[in-house]
Amino acid sequence: MNNDWTPGAWQTTTPLYQVKRYALVELASLPAYARTELFAAFQADDHYWPLLDDPSQPHLQREGPWLLEVNDTRGDAWRNLESIDCALHAWIESELPGEQLASQLAPAMVIENSMGRRSLLRFYLPEVIERLHADAPQACHDALFGNIQRWWYRSGGKEWVALEGFSRQAPSGPWELRVGDELWMALHGDTEVMGLTAELVDIVPELFGDICSCDRPRLVRLALEQADSYGLTRISDRRVYAYLQLSQGEAAWQSDEMRSWLEHAANGETPLLDLLDNAYGEPI
Repeated sequence: MNNDWTPGAWQTTTPLYQVKRYALVELASLPAYARTELFAAFQADDHYWPLLDDPSQPHLQREGPWLLEVNDTRGDAWRNLESIDCALHAWIESELPGEQLASQLAPAMVIENSMGRRSLLRFYLPEVIERLHADAPQACHDALFGNIQRWWYRSGGKEWVALEGFSRQAPSGPWELRVGDELWMALHGDTEVMGLTAELVDIVPELFGDICSCDRPRLVRLALEQADSYGLTRISDRRVYAYLQLSQGEAAWQSDEMRSWLEHAANGETPLLDLLDNAYGEPI
C-alpha cells in the first residue's frame, strides 16, 4: 500500500489476534467511475456497509460514508484511485466483523442535544472525532470506540495519527449520541464551515482555483477562526471576512481603515458589508 494514504506505522507492525482493517470512505468525494472501481475490488465479496441507511433519502446512502473491509489486494487496487485521498477519512482496526462494526458506528451519524434537537453529524472528520474521543459522555464514548484497537485519522489534514480504542467483552447494542450543549455547539462549528464552503464554491468557484475539494473546508475554517480572533459574530460579517481572507490574504487587513472597520463590526455598530459598500460603492 502507498504510505501517502495509509499510516506509515503499518509498514512495521502486524495486527494481532485477527484484527481487521477497515476504511471509512465518503463516496460523494469520488467521481462515479472511481466508485465503480472501488467496489469492483471486492469481486464476489460484499464486505462493505453504508453508515447511513434511510430509504426516504437514498442519496444519503449513495453519497455518504461507507465502511469497507480492506486487505492487501484491495489496497493495492485502490492506491492510485482518483480522489481517494479526499474520500478516505479513517482507517479502523478492529476484531469485529464489518457488519457489526458498521452497526456500532452508524448511530454517531446523528447527534442530539439536551433539548432533543437532532441533526446529521460527519463524526469522522478529524476535528470532530478528536473531540468525541476526548469529551463525549462516557456511555457514548464506550459505544463508539469499544472493540476498536486504533482509529487512524489525518491530523491537520496530513499526518496519520491514531486514537486508541479499547476492548470489551460484548459489542454495544443500540445507542444514541446525546451530548451537552457545550459539546453540541463545539461539534456544530463544522456546520458553519461546510455551509459557507458550499456557498462560496457556488457563488465564486474561482476563489479556490486548483485547491482540492477536500482542502477547501480547512481553508474556510482557518478564515473563520481568524474572524473569531477579531470578535466577529454576525453571520454576514464572518461571511465577508472569509471571502476577503481567501481572495486577498493578510493584505486585506493591513490598512488602519480596514482594522477600524473590523473593530466597528465586532462591536455590533455597523455590519462590515455596509462599511465596505459605503467606502467603495460595490457590495462584496
